[in-house]
Amino acid sequence: MLSCLQIENVAVIQKAEVHFQPGLNVLTGETGAGKSILIDSINAILGNRTSKDLVRTGASKAVIRASFAQIPDVVLDKLEAAGYERSAELLLSREITAERAAAGSTVCPPRRLCCGSCAEV
Repeated sequence: MLSCLQIENVAVIQKAEVHFQPGLNVLTGETGAGKSILIDSINAILGNRTSKDLVRTGASKAVIRASFAQIPDVVLDKLEAAGYERSAELLLSREITAERAAAGSTVCPPRRLCCGSCAEV
């Protein structure tokens, strides 16, 4: 389950952090409030193709981080088989610059993974 989404310099948003809870989470707001930017960010962190146009004007790069909790055992097994340490939390990060996009993923122990300190990982 996606538990936290953190974005920096994505489209018109300088910095935002959204926490999700189990159950239904609804994004509402006026036109131009940034709902589509959040959805685009989720798609980017999940590996969908993105564009350098997603980088906020004047910024050198956009950064998207997402933390996931309640990871199914089948996913943990696959991560472990791929060489990652087994953990109850998963942090994905992606950087997008005018030149390229880079993605990385790290499995982090819960004590190091709170969305407010994702940058420490």
